[in-house]
Amino acid sequence: RREAPSLPGRREPLGASYVRGHAIPPQLLETGFGKPGEVKATVSQTKELFALPDERTPAQHAAYVKSHGSYAPGEQIRRNYSWKTREGAIENPWEYGWGGQSEKPELNQVSKALSGEGYGSTEGGASNPQMRAYIEQRRHALGKPRALGHDNTASSIEVFGKSSSTEPQWGTRECMGNYTAEQQAPDADLGRSIRPGWRNVSDDPERSFGLPMVRTDKPMPHVRGVADYQNYGDEPGARAVLNPPSYSELGVEPADFATPLPLPALVNIFARAGLAEAAAVEQAFREAGGGELGLSVIELRRALGV
Repeated sequence: RREAPSLPGRREPLGASYVRGHAIPPQLLETGFGKPGEVKATVSQTKELFALPDERTPAQHAAYVKSHGSYAPGEQIRRNYSWKTREGAIENPWEYGWGGQSEKPELNQVSKALSGEGYGSTEGGASNPQMRAYIEQRRHALGKPRALGHDNTASSIEVFGKSSSTEPQWGTRECMGNYTAEQQAPDADLGRSIRPGWRNVSDDPERSFGLPMVRTDKPMPHVRGVADYQNYGDEPGARAVLNPPSYSELGVEPADFATPLPLPALVNIFARAGLAEAAAVEQAFREAGGGELGLSVIELRRALGV
């Protein structure tokens, strides 16, 4: 049972069509599907109108060819000339091989045509000097200037025309950093205005105009607004990103521990942290001199000694 073929294997036998389990009637296996067609009489009539049957004899066809020059499709044109050679008359000119065999056949003609080798050469051509000069003037070798009688054969110019590139192109060396000292120098308008009428004249040549991104020259407000995106120098640097302080994953910064808080907030924080009870926090708050501004978490921890 385990070695028996599976259901997909039985339905898709190798080298056969898909088995769907349909039982085809025996009469369909003999005659096939569909109904036999019927050729109507108009079909043969239309065919005879476009392609008339040729009932002519060979003599009639030859006379029709002679009078009208109408050959059958694919028929060879034969003018029935009487060809004669030194050996005698030729009975079937269409089976005779014309021409003679050369003692020195030309070889590699296709290769010479593609490479230009020997093109325009007058060797082995006409023996008449005038004819040789005419051939030399009319024909020219591939890739060489044409002889126009200007006596420029002694010129050292090998390539004629104008180069497509008129200036040095941007290549790999320029991408790798092949710059001159002038190209490596900073721009003339870097840090200063060079537009006429818009220049800020200063006695200090090293002065750069504009505002710094970190405004350490302005005092940070006591309460920062939501729309205040200015950096007053209190933003953390790369050190805080590489080595974040404790409780930073909870959104608590070190400055929050030094921020004064009222007594109810301190009681809630220390009670949830499990550091002290509410009565102990209130007593330490009064002893540390907590007033309307309150105390910070660091000051209250020092007062409690925790």
